[in-house]
Amino acid sequence: MSPTDTTPVPLSIAHRAELTPEATAVSAPEGELTYRQFDRRARAVAEELRAAGAGPEDTVLLGVRRGVHWAVGLLGIWYAGAAPLLVDLDAPDERLRTLLRAAGTRHAVTQDTYAAAMLQRRTGSELFWASTMTAAPTSAFRPVDIAPGSLAYVLFTSGSTGLPKPVAVGHAGLAAQVATLAARYELTERDRVLQFAAPAFDVSLEEALPTWCTGGAAVFVEDNLLSPAELEPFLEAERISVVNLPTPYWSQWAKDVERAPRPLPSALRRVVIGSDAGRTADLTRWTTAGHPPVISCYGLTESTITATSYEPGPAEPAGSTGDELIPLGEPLAGVRAYVLDEELREAPPGTAGELYLAGSCLARGYHGRPGLTSERFVADPFADAPGERMYRTGDRVTRAPGGPLVFLGRADDQVKIRGHRVELKEVEAAVAAHPDVVDVVARAVASTGGPQLAAWAAVTPGSPLTSDELRRHLLAKMPGYLVPAVVTLMERLPRTPGGKLDPKALPAPAPR
Repeated sequence: MSPTDTTPVPLSIAHRAELTPEATAVSAPEGELTYRQFDRRARAVAEELRAAGAGPEDTVLLGVRRGVHWAVGLLGIWYAGAAPLLVDLDAPDERLRTLLRAAGTRHAVTQDTYAAAMLQRRTGSELFWASTMTAAPTSAFRPVDIAPGSLAYVLFTSGSTGLPKPVAVGHAGLAAQVATLAARYELTERDRVLQFAAPAFDVSLEEALPTWCTGGAAVFVEDNLLSPAELEPFLEAERISVVNLPTPYWSQWAKDVERAPRPLPSALRRVVIGSDAGRTADLTRWTTAGHPPVISCYGLTESTITATSYEPGPAEPAGSTGDELIPLGEPLAGVRAYVLDEELREAPPGTAGELYLAGSCLARGYHGRPGLTSERFVADPFADAPGERMYRTGDRVTRAPGGPLVFLGRADDQVKIRGHRVELKEVEAAVAAHPDVVDVVARAVASTGGPQLAAWAAVTPGSPLTSDELRRHLLAKMPGYLVPAVVTLMERLPRTPGGKLDPKALPAPAPR
C-alpha cells in the first residue's frame, strides 16, 4: 500500500487521488466519482466541518444513506480530523438520541438543508452540519494531519447492561488492518469491489477502505436485500471482482447454485464471508462446483472488523468428515490469538478455552466508558512489551496441534441474529422497560431461517397486554434485530428456590 502501511487511511486515499485522479473511486446508482472528484468533494465537507468547529476527537454523525454521499461524507469527516459516528438511520428516533448522547456528538454530515432539518428533529439536537453536495472547497483546503492514536470512528454494539457500547477505533489500528486486508484479499487498482453491507456495519468499511487505498472502485448495489440469484446480473454488469457477504447469504447462494447449476459472474475472483458461523457442507458445495475461492473471516468491532481468516485448501472441503462449522482459521498479520482458561493460562492443544485477541487490531476501547473498557480490554501477560492489552471475546474455541482455531460457542449471553451481535441482557432490559412487564428472559432459539430471538415475559396480573402489542412497543424503540420474533406472556417465570431461572421449565415459544 502507498505511501506506507502505517499512514492513516484518509491520507492514503488522498495520496491515491494524486496518483490516479481520473480512475473511478465510487460507482453508485446516483452516479460515479473519480478519485479527483471524490477527493475534492470530501475536502468541501471537511472545510465546512472545520468552520463549524469539528476536529480531532470529535464525533460527527454520518447522516447519509449508502452510496456516493456516504463515501463523500465519510472521507470528508476524516479530512476534517474528526471521527465518523456510524449509525443505522432507520433506527427509532429514541435510539438515535441515545447514541448521540453517548457519543457526545454535536456535528453531522447530511445531503442538504432539508435532510439536516429532519435529522435535527429526529434527534432532538441542534447539530452543526456540512453538506455532501458541494463539488469543491472554496479555498485550497488540505486534509488535517492525523495523529496515529487519534479517534478514527465510533460504532455501537449491543451492551450487556441494556445500553449500547460505543466502540472507539483508533487510526493506527485501522491503518494496520486496512493494509493487512488489502494484502490478504490481493486487491489492486483493477478491482471493482461490491459495496453490500449496511453503513451501520463496520464491514462496510472493510469493503471500501482497502479498495480505495489500493486504487480500485467501490461499487454500491442499490438494494442489498436482493436474493443471490437477483444479485448475479448486477455483479456481471458491473464486472465485480470481489464480494464480501454475510455468511448466511453466501450459504443461501451456495445451495441455490447447487440446485440450479450455472456459471457465476465472469469477473468474480474472490468471495469473502463473515459475520456468522458457516458450515463445511456449503464450502463443499461451492468448491466442488469450481466457484471462486472463499475466505471465511472472523472478528469483532473491538478487533477492528476482522482478526482471523480461513481459506481451505483444494482438498479440505471434500475431505470433511461431516457438516462441521467452518474454522475461524489463523490470526491476520499483527494479530495475536490466545486460547485461555479461567485463570488466564494457555489451554492445552485440543482443549476448549476462551479466545483473547491482542495486537495492532485492538480498538482503543469504549468511547467515554473507562470502566467498561477495563473490564474487556485487559493486560496481556504474554506480550513482549509492557502495557500491551488483549480483548476478551467471550467466544469459546479450541485448537488442535498445528490446526486452525475452531469455534465452539459463546462463553456469555451474546448471540448472533441475522449477522448482528446481540447481548441478551440488552433485549431483556428493553422488554422489562414496559410498565406491564415484571420479569423477562430472552434466548436465541433455532428456526428454519437461522437463530431468532424469543422472550418469555411475566406481566402484571390483569394486564391486557398482548404479545403483538409488546412487539410493536419494542419495534418503536429499537432496531428490528433486537426485537424478539416470538414473545410468550406468562403469569410468572419458572425459577429455582434460590431465585435463579429454571430454563428447562420454560414452555416452548408461543407460535405467532
